[in-house]
Amino acid sequence: MTFLILLRVILSVSANAIQKRLLLDRAGVNHTWILTYSFMLLPAVIFASVHAGAMGPRFWRDIVLGGGLDAIGNLAMVAALRSTDISIFGPLNALRPILALLFGWIFLAEQPSVSGLAGIAVTVLGGVILFADSHPESRTRFAEVWKPLFLRTAGLSLGVIGAVFLKRAATISSAEVTVAAWIFCGLAVLIGFALMRHRQSLNTLANSLGEHRKWLLLHSAVFLSMQWLTIRIFQTTLLAYSFVFFQLGMVLQVFVGRIVFHEPSFARRLVAAIVMASGSVLILWKG
Repeated sequence: MTFLILLRVILSVSANAIQKRLLLDRAGVNHTWILTYSFMLLPAVIFASVHAGAMGPRFWRDIVLGGGLDAIGNLAMVAALRSTDISIFGPLNALRPILALLFGWIFLAEQPSVSGLAGIAVTVLGGVILFADSHPESRTRFAEVWKPLFLRTAGLSLGVIGAVFLKRAATISSAEVTVAAWIFCGLAVLIGFALMRHRQSLNTLANSLGEHRKWLLLHSAVFLSMQWLTIRIFQTTLLAYSFVFFQLGMVLQVFVGRIVFHEPSFARRLVAAIVMASGSVLILWKG
């Protein structure tokens, strides 16, 4: 379990870094996700055919809801990443355990332990420390990027609600079948969204593929592996705990932001990330 969590954390940081690179290279958000889902679909279906699982009406209802909400959430979050530092992009995930705790209690009847609640509180504290940054530049930039922060919050909220339904689907089927069905439904939603809002963008998909093929293929491989690990973790632990574990990646994300993208306020962001990671460690140890 610990190995799966650490591997998923590394893949998550890698995926965010690749997304940031694609955006800096002027890859469109819609193009990025439609092509990513398209590349993931075939290998996911192959894996699902080897690891068959139940696919009744309840499974498909949960997959349609979970896959659709998650796809729209991904669009919002990557749009937010366009003008947000990668090292500050992740801390809003501190809200995810709270949302997951609420929705897990309502929909999944999950009951965290006292130590688990303490770990969640520590993780949220890390987010508070980071956003209490008194650096004038950071304060100015915070005011300037309210829209990306709103998109990020909306995206992670949709992702958490979607995760509830994905976890319910995974409890009655295999992780591989759940991932394949999630990709299929998500791709349908992304194409439908593009047809309604950005119909002309579909005409330039081939151009984006030719220009960003290597990064898109790498993003697809990383994201497919990450989603499979996410479902496996959902199958074995509480939803709120899962999102706290994923916060372990904040430490790496701060270093990536500093080293690769030369982002400011390194010390404060690192302290906040370490506090968040402490919450994850507390749950791994006692939760």
